Amino acid sequence: MRLLEAFGSPGGVFAASKSDLLSVPKIGVKTAEALLAARDSAECEKIFARMSEIGAKYVHFNDPRYPRRLLPLADKPVGFYFIGDCDFNAPCISIVGSRMCSVYGQTVARKFAASFARAGFTVVSGMARGIDTCAHIGALEAGGKTIAVLGCGADVVYPPENAELCEKIKKSGAVVSEFPLGTRADRQTFPIRNRIVSGMSAATVVVESDVHGGSMITARLAAEQGRDVFAVPGRIDSRPSRGCNALIRDGATLAMSAEDIIDELRSTGQVELDFSAAESPEEPAPEKPSAALPLSEDESRVLKCMDSSRVSYADEISERSGMEVQKCLAVLLMLEIRKIVKKSGGGWIL
Repeated sequence: MRLLEAFGSPGGVFAASKSDLLSVPKIGVKTAEALLAARDSAECEKIFARMSEIGAKYVHFNDPRYPRRLLPLADKPVGFYFIGDCDFNAPCISIVGSRMCSVYGQTVARKFAASFARAGFTVVSGMARGIDTCAHIGALEAGGKTIAVLGCGADVVYPPENAELCEKIKKSGAVVSEFPLGTRADRQTFPIRNRIVSGMSAATVVVESDVHGGSMITARLAAEQGRDVFAVPGRIDSRPSRGCNALIRDGATLAMSAEDIIDELRSTGQVELDFSAAESPEEPAPEKPSAALPLSEDESRVLKCMDSSRVSYADEISERSGMEVQKCLAVLLMLEIRKIVKKSGGGWIL
């Protein structure tokens, strides 16, 4: 953004000399030399070819399709790649939470997302394991739109077990990333993308999070951006609920239902939507497990330790597999989301 302000356009940036580039605040020698080297159009041609191959587009901050809610932000992305067909300026609500979530958390995320989708909101999340995955699934089950803001390139599926979900999102929304195509996910990329998750949305709902979870970063960013922050309460002795309970203590609005959140947004004049469709007595029809998605090593290990004739419990699966109970629970959760196992009587059955 500093370069564009200094030289007026991308063309002006690439036409600048090394000394002109170095005159821009915080532009050092490495950045200047990288820009000079990038004048070779061959690299651009590779990018365009890859975009054409995967059906990706790029939208920049001067494009009318660019999310209007992001424009006032000082750290807005210059632009982002996206795959899909989605109105980025439609009313959005983001749902975020822990990867290591409980069955309670996944149920709440799916129900909230379905209600938001039926009310006309686009559900925004990060397609991570756990709450993010459940939020996208809930919106899709309700026939709504959903946007996945990725912490990797738009052409990279992470986590890999969400390959089928990713394809569904592209058909009923979009996957979005400001990172160059081919970028792999790492610890730094996820916090960076969180400002887009919160920035695109009228409100951010935290379903479950530990006090040091990544969702707490998203909640803080949402508050700094002037967005409403809601948190789902949980048990005081539950680690995945500690962050949510702390948010409520510190001023976030307690979220008892999706309808309360929609009502709050309507009362403040932030959205004009059909609220009557938000509540539906019908549960989403369960999906069949997908044979197209290969099992991970941990998932195969857990399934081998389960008995199809009876309920299996996390502690015994942990003992048989040699896997820590907490990790075992996370794997069981993903298997449940994929409809390979289901919860029954405090345990799981095939």
